[in-house]
Amino acid sequence: MATKKATTTTGQDLSIFSVEVKPSLLTQAIHVYQENSHRGVSKTKTRGEINATKRKVYKQKGTGNARHGAKSAPIYVGGGVPFGPTGLKSAPMSLNRKMKSKALIGMLSHYQKENRLTLIDSSEIKGLSTKSALGALGKNEAAFVYFNEKPAILKAISNLENIIMLSARRLNAFTVASSPKLFLTASAYDHLVTRLKLI
Repeated sequence: MATKKATTTTGQDLSIFSVEVKPSLLTQAIHVYQENSHRGVSKTKTRGEINATKRKVYKQKGTGNARHGAKSAPIYVGGGVPFGPTGLKSAPMSLNRKMKSKALIGMLSHYQKENRLTLIDSSEIKGLSTKSALGALGKNEAAFVYFNEKPAILKAISNLENIIMLSARRLNAFTVASSPKLFLTASAYDHLVTRLKLI
């Protein structure tokens, strides 16, 4: 049985997202969000921290083999790791407010250009059921961007395994780029237009 497609509005409604932004800004924004999204506590032991004998493997000369020191050398299995993560994360990176807004506008404009941005009428989810939500949004992986929607609607959509829920308040360039497609509710659209000062 074919899945019902989401009802979209005219292209003029989304044409407001048609701002050209330098690719370098988008790359920088995604890098900053990625860098700040993990704790950075990974650590490897250096040669001096390996619990192994410091005795020389074999004598320096006369064996015909290459010169080697202790078993803690990086060349040996179980030896220390050179230039590995230290477990000390540097200070968080940041973007100023103007750069964040511009990067988000640029990413939304990119999605609009590739027809990966869709306006959806949340009233299509009749009966507030998961089945009707599936019929409205389809089975493809996507993100549902909401703002002040009814809790019952959000609950119905959150039951879909292929849909990621994103709040328009916290939407940024990285969360957009992490989603193959975006569904915007009318209220989320209005919030983004106001927040990004596109009017």
